[in-house]
Amino acid sequence: MKAVRVFRANQKTTEERVREKAIRDRIQETKPSLDALIQSGDCDPDAVMTMGMYFDIQRAIQGLKQDRKRSGISIGEVAEKSGLDRAVVSRLENGKQDNPTIATLMRYAAAIGKRFLWSFEDLANETAGRNGKAVRPRTNKGPSRVG
Repeated sequence: MKAVRVFRANQKTTEERVREKAIRDRIQETKPSLDALIQSGDCDPDAVMTMGMYFDIQRAIQGLKQDRKRSGISIGEVAEKSGLDRAVVSRLENGKQDNPTIATLMRYAAAIGKRFLWSFEDLANETAGRNGKAVRPRTNKGPSRVG
C-alpha cells in the first residue's frame, strides 16, 4: 500500500505570517538565547525539542535503519513503499531531518515491515535537565568527617 500525500492549504492569516516573519528577522539579527526567547514570549517552552528528545528520536531512526539493512531492503524500496521521497528517506537515516513527523516515522517503519510504537519509562530518582537528559540529583555520599 502506497501512502498518498495530502497537501493542506496554509491556514495562517496575513497578520500571523507578518508577525512570524518579523520574529524570524529579529532572531537572525540579534541571535538571542533560548532563555531570552522564552522570557520575551517569542518561544513556547513546551514546544522546544530538547537535545535529549532529539537523541531519542535519532536512536529510534538508527534502529529502523539497522533493521532495514538487515532485511536487505534498499532506500529506494523504502521510498516506494512509504510514499516518501528517496531524498527524505536518506536525510532521515543520516540524521539530517531534524524533526521528522510521527507520520513520517510510522510510514518508514511500515515500509520495512515494522510498527512504530511509543513507550515511556519512569526517570526513577532522576530529573530532566535543561537539555532533556536525565540527571541524578546531587547527594553527598562521601565519607562523613567528625570533629
